[in-house]
Amino acid sequence: MINEIPRGSKRYKQIKNLRSASERANSTMKEDLKILEKPRILNAQRAAILAQMAAIVLLIHRAFKFVVKTTILFTILHQTIDPAIKEKLKPLSEA
Repeated sequence: MINEIPRGSKRYKQIKNLRSASERANSTMKEDLKILEKPRILNAQRAAILAQMAAIVLLIHRAFKFVVKTTILFTILHQTIDPAIKEKLKPLSEA
């Protein structure tokens, strides 16, 4: 019996879209980045430091993901004349 919904499936994406931003952030920090999986917290000050470090790592992770995605799109843009890719890379001021 499989209780977990496979990642990347249509059902997984539907459930993920229903969650709030804070739930998605906590889930990413716990499951993908493994920061909050088994935290060793001795007092409130260390818990606050761990939370701040986790938030910083999450922001860096998302920024890097954005840069990689944009770089790949620009590379594809220079290799093709696909209008769908040009639309994705259009600046917001032109939209």
